Amino acid sequence: MNANRIIDMIVRRVIRQLVNRGVDKGFDAASRIGRKPGAETDGNAPQNGANHNATAQRQKQTMRQAQRLTRQARRLTKF
Repeated sequence: MNANRIIDMIVRRVIRQLVNRGVDKGFDAASRIGRKPGAETDGNAPQNGANHNATAQRQKQTMRQAQRLTRQARRLTKF
């Protein structure tokens, strides 16, 4: 391997991580748009703020897991 390929690999990896962090931050920001602090968004929302936060954390974790699985599937299907 020459130095150019090694540098390209490192740059691609750093860029990929930065883009993924940006996407995660964007999802977090989009989920907060239009919500007033302390206000519930629908009638089925729990009254306890801690329970609501736990539900949001589980949903965020599920979304990130789906993103990882999608990336893995794309990587496996490349020839």
